[in-house]
Amino acid sequence: MSRRSSSIETLLGPLEQDVMDVVWRMRDVTVRDVHVELAATREIAYTTVMTTMSRLARKGILQRDTADLAHRYRPVVSRDQYARGAVGDVLTWLLERYPEPAVAYLADVVDELDDVTLDQLRDAVARRRAQES
Repeated sequence: MSRRSSSIETLLGPLEQDVMDVVWRMRDVTVRDVHVELAATREIAYTTVMTTMSRLARKGILQRDTADLAHRYRPVVSRDQYARGAVGDVLTWLLERYPEPAVAYLADVVDELDDVTLDQLRDAVARRRAQES
């Protein structure tokens, strides 16, 4: 994920997300592998999948191995790493540009959190306050 800049523009689009879902599940794939998986549930051109995977490699989300005739792709980051980064990017973007509504929304969401998540949030706040002291 080193080539990804930290901005909302780095979020995956719907097709990129579908491609990555296949790659994360299969771990080591060719364009054909991904095309077969996606074509089972919708009409999609092989070249569309190829272009999307090339774009994901340029973004630094996929690693492309060009040693064989059929290029192989592997994820550079796990689904969890990507999700954490994407959430961080979105929240940072919102907090920088719309701080008041973003904080108000987060405060409203806190009321809906389960006890485990709420405890994690309390622990994070406590750690932050301890660092500031």
